Amino acid sequence: MNKLKKSLALIATLAIASSAFVACGDDSSSSTADAGSSSTAESSQGGESSTAESSEGGESSTADTPAERPENKVKSDDDKLTVLCWTDNDLKNMFKVFADNTDYTADNLVFEKVGGKGQEARDQYPTYFNSGKDVDLFVLEADWIRDYIDKDDMTAPLTDLGFSEADFNNGYEYVKKVGTNSNGVIKGSSWQATPGGYVYRTDIAEEVFGAKTPAEFQEYVKDWNTFTESAKKVKEQKNMAMVDTLGGMWQVWQYNRSTAWADDQYNLVIDDFCKQYADLAKEYYDNGYVTKAAQWDTWDKAVQDGQTMGIFQCTWCFGKNGTLNDLEGNSKTPDDATEWVVDGPFKSNWGFTQGPSGYAWGGSWLALSPKANSGKIAHDFVEFFTINADTMKKYAEYSGDFLNSPAAMKAIVDAGTNKNAYIGGQDQFAIFLDAAANIKMDNVTAYDSVLKDYFNQNITKYVEGNFKSADEAIEGFKADVKANVPDLQVG
Repeated sequence: MNKLKKSLALIATLAIASSAFVACGDDSSSSTADAGSSSTAESSQGGESSTAESSEGGESSTADTPAERPENKVKSDDDKLTVLCWTDNDLKNMFKVFADNTDYTADNLVFEKVGGKGQEARDQYPTYFNSGKDVDLFVLEADWIRDYIDKDDMTAPLTDLGFSEADFNNGYEYVKKVGTNSNGVIKGSSWQATPGGYVYRTDIAEEVFGAKTPAEFQEYVKDWNTFTESAKKVKEQKNMAMVDTLGGMWQVWQYNRSTAWADDQYNLVIDDFCKQYADLAKEYYDNGYVTKAAQWDTWDKAVQDGQTMGIFQCTWCFGKNGTLNDLEGNSKTPDDATEWVVDGPFKSNWGFTQGPSGYAWGGSWLALSPKANSGKIAHDFVEFFTINADTMKKYAEYSGDFLNSPAAMKAIVDAGTNKNAYIGGQDQFAIFLDAAANIKMDNVTAYDSVLKDYFNQNITKYVEGNFKSADEAIEGFKADVKANVPDLQVG
């Protein structure tokens, strides 16, 4: 109870900019990074280095001189870095870029799979830790990061690797806040910022709305009322849904909720925003504005069969071998390929725009194990992917992921070099750059992943006819919380 109170007290102080578009995603010119280098970005005006401006998402800072650098307290008894995660979708790309741009090789990098998805890793990490097996870094998700960073026997401060707190200031402020525990200690750092948007069929947009560009189409999906009117038109003219799954729609909707799931008295909070979603979900389901596919289980077939006009997708869906690649049925792009493979049988004419409301989805943070014994390489890995804008830019250009560096991402957008093959050569970074600066995650609690899942499960039961009303569905949600989340009081 005290832990929750501390968490909520900290969260209440967060002052992150207003609404925006949040991994290891669910099974969905080289330079060496100097261990003591400052975090800089290549200037889009001429290649000079410059610190990220605070107006772009992080406070600017001047790096310590070598003599002032904090001591790396983690022993370096092992030359292999062991990283735990439930998938290597990101890590295999990270390992390659790290080995290609440092003095380390693939032999220095070890991936250990724990669980098949984030929730499984959340439950299985402690068993792995207690097994005595090697662990240096491990990956945490935004929804359950506080389960670990508030426990000193699970996570060590990242400053133990020889970083100062200022080293983490040039990324997006919300990333640092989420990785900071209830006592103000930085325990997690992310390579990503994870805004999202709406991926849509350009051929249908032009046929139904006459919209030939993403900017033109945005006018037809600019808010939820407009989005719903467009959904009606698409259904009438093309007999297609506007959204792939209720799960995806819920991710977007719940992000914009202004109230946390629990107050400082440990009470579960259900507000009008939740009830409005129940009504919206029912309208979409009954009218065929959303498919009946289950998120992550049958949604890919719904997309491939042309059942939906569009899908809500986040930054981690656009990368090499990411979700869009899988949806199109493409072969996997070889690690050494210079161009992405886009040759699947389900290739659609995709475009990308902001959609009805900003949101973020997911996100992954690197945490340091108190049992880590590869201090030097752990330091270099964390710096390479979460602090140094030059090396983060290299990774973004290789992987297609949107990195936690406003300076690096702006340099890519300004250069006009990112042309994503999955969306007809459009630059998704250009949309994400503005959105990421506005990400807010100031209502995070330690129970978000569980509560969001229970709520969506009960709303799904309601639209499928298992509850007679939205009020009954909310009562079902309360019952689930009361039975499974004993720390919260359910009114």
